[in-house]
Amino acid sequence: MSPVNALELVLGKYLGLGIVSAVIAVVTTLLLVYGLGVPMLGDPWMVGLVIGLVVFASLGIGLLISVVSDSERQAVQLALLLLLASVFFSGFVLPINEFREGVQIAAYALPVTHGIALLQDVMLRGGTTNYWEVYVLIVIGIVLMLLTVLALRRTLRSA
Repeated sequence: MSPVNALELVLGKYLGLGIVSAVIAVVTTLLLVYGLGVPMLGDPWMVGLVIGLVVFASLGIGLLISVVSDSERQAVQLALLLLLASVFFSGFVLPINEFREGVQIAAYALPVTHGIALLQDVMLRGGTTNYWEVYVLIVIGIVLMLLTVLALRRTLRSA
């Protein structure tokens, strides 16, 4: 028995992993801007917000995978599948509009798709008019967090 419930456990994981991810994001952004010379034409706070929301939603996916997986091996395999899907279907390699409709829907369910579009708009174009993508990231993150809490609660009850 533990004195913490599923929600507190998940929030603790989000906080700890979120801090590590934030440090990595800051270092990576600084290396992009000052090391590789990628222009930062937009508001740095908006860049931080977008990166934070992508991290929030991505942590939700990762924690959900860890809760529903039966073993470490299965979790690694699911994470790698998701990584491949994120690279190929996010618009990073190929434009999303070149995919069939079903694949486009799956692509827009990935947080990285919205993150890439927003970061390109803010950093390279100076701003965005697609604020709906910010709201989609928020919704994806909240839904994944709630699913993780519910799955963990169910797992803890059965244990």
